[in-house]
Amino acid sequence: MSAPATAIVTGGGRGIGLAAARALTARGLAVTVFARTASELEAAVRGGAAARSCAGDVSREEDVERLVSGHERALGPVDVLVNDAGIVVRGDVERLAPDDFRRVLDVNLVGSFLCARAVVPGMKARRRGRIVNVASISATLGTAGSSAYNASKWGVVGLTKCLAEELRAFGVACIAVSPGSTDTAMLHQTPFEPRMTPEDVARVIAFAALDAPLATTGANLEVFG
Repeated sequence: MSAPATAIVTGGGRGIGLAAARALTARGLAVTVFARTASELEAAVRGGAAARSCAGDVSREEDVERLVSGHERALGPVDVLVNDAGIVVRGDVERLAPDDFRRVLDVNLVGSFLCARAVVPGMKARRRGRIVNVASISATLGTAGSSAYNASKWGVVGLTKCLAEELRAFGVACIAVSPGSTDTAMLHQTPFEPRMTPEDVARVIAFAALDAPLATTGANLEVFG
């Protein structure tokens, strides 16, 4: 089997997503970064972390379709998908607006589903590919004030395990990576102190995307620092 050639990284404008894009580019992949903030994406391309960028919202099906079709036209089939796009809205349950709860699930969980759904047919047809879903330590525990975020990340691990079973026979792996407190803008919205860098997590993402054996499909790789 030839080496992977291209990747899409969502949430690729900053933090873990940007570090993951840079790590995959360093391994020789042509990477498209995707996020809502075009200026951050353009800076990522100028800085050599990615080959191209596409701005949009992972929770919008039409944006995801535009992402994948544009990537395939410019760089070729998608060999690796890294689902890293995510948001956090904190608040105790009785004070958290239902629309905020839904928005966190739409981005963190539904977005991962939509992106996977868009690339799976091609990966199955080629009988190769990797999907890496960035979950969180919050996918394994409960945290006061983080019901929306934690629920979304528990869902991401469940989605990963289901995709692994659906795709195993086609030689396609789906692996979750669950970081602990990482020095990112998102963490700074919480009371937690950073215990690792985005580059620490990116090394594990690159391993899951490129080096981990197919036998690890469905695994949740914990990176808790």
